[in-house]
Amino acid sequence: MLTDNNNYSLLQPMYPLLIQQFVDDYHLDKGIAVDVGVGPGWLGMELAKISNMEIIFLDISKESLSLAKKNVEFLCVDNTFSFIEADVAKIPLTDNSVDFVMSRGSIWFWQHPEKGLQEIYRIIKPGSHAIVGGGLGRYIPDSMRKRMQSALKRGLEKRNEKRPDLQEFMHIVEMAAIPHYKILTDGENGGGRWVEIYKEI
Repeated sequence: MLTDNNNYSLLQPMYPLLIQQFVDDYHLDKGIAVDVGVGPGWLGMELAKISNMEIIFLDISKESLSLAKKNVEFLCVDNTFSFIEADVAKIPLTDNSVDFVMSRGSIWFWQHPEKGLQEIYRIIKPGSHAIVGGGLGRYIPDSMRKRMQSALKRGLEKRNEKRPDLQEFMHIVEMAAIPHYKILTDGENGGGRWVEIYKEI
């Protein structure tokens, strides 16, 4: 039985669509992918289902990694998985060693987001991408988007939390001084705030 936490049950239908978007955008199939800030592990698990990539789950939270491990046990796939307990501001991986990094919804909780982005840039191989931020992706149907956005907004209000707006997010990215990046959204009226990081060959 898959285990969950917080509002991931609400969001779970979004993850396969978001991963399909990543696979299409970045032509993912083989190599090493890192899922940063894993939660229950949905992103890495969905990528494993439709690719041959080795998946590294990285999180500062021992509890999140334990939850992701339990969920991975239920997957009927033959990908290689590993789990690293570490701060994104100090990733214990070598320079230019991974083919893709993805992180959804965790940057808002990083103590030093600019350092985390710098570390992600450091570990991706030349010619590779990373995508970091938050949103529901471009592929989600409008009716599902409205339902999820409304529920997420209520959750933030209930917890008295606030997420950076697009301008504040851009400032965080600018502080990282990454050589090559793009700020993306989920499309017209789609919301979302993402930074796509690219390392030139």
